Amino acid sequence: MSQVTELATGQISGIVHPQFESIVDRIIKVTNKETLADLRRDFHNRLRITLTHPDKAELIEDLWDFFYDWCVFEKRLPDNMSDLPQNIQTEWAHVKEGNTRGLYEVSKVTDKILKAKELFTGNTVELHCRNSTDFLGITKGDIIESRLVKEGEAKKQYFNFVRKPSFHPVEVHSYIKRKVKEFKKNKDFETYQTWLWLLVGMYLKHRIYDHMPIDKIYDDNSRI
Repeated sequence: MSQVTELATGQISGIVHPQFESIVDRIIKVTNKETLADLRRDFHNRLRITLTHPDKAELIEDLWDFFYDWCVFEKRLPDNMSDLPQNIQTEWAHVKEGNTRGLYEVSKVTDKILKAKELFTGNTVELHCRNSTDFLGITKGDIIESRLVKEGEAKKQYFNFVRKPSFHPVEVHSYIKRKVKEFKKNKDFETYQTWLWLLVGMYLKHRIYDHMPIDKIYDDNSRI
């Protein structure tokens, strides 16, 4: 298992979508430390990573993004928060109903638009750039895991990133596609969505243990 930071209460990193950021800010303000500590333990167990410190600031920031994604969309914390301000209720309703998560193979990317196909469903999505760094480093053929939120009007819908995606090197694309094929064969979308968190864990461990062979990390039986 990898060595990943223990998350400190009150920190927030480079989250992409402003509505998601507002919701996370509210969670930080009203959720007690004991509850957050329990959530952190559950989150790290889900990713099969331990609560110890990395030595890369960017990795710590990315881990925050994944953690709050999990708190908001998997644990649905806003649904259980009392006295939620009207503006946060509205923002939560938008991202809760309009979000989708999956593995996307990039087919086109420019400074303003990204097109990709979700590997399980086969659906094609179009993303519009909100910030200059949204598509930074993404190229055609990349496989990324991300959560997206719908934007625009009904006839002109597009998507934005909720938070930074996880990137998966070309060396493990065959492993990823083989796993997705198994889930599709079994029509098991729920297990596929659960496995995506394990994939995020593999992505983080690959960044921490960059000296380790990647096929030892992207492996169903990996003990790293």
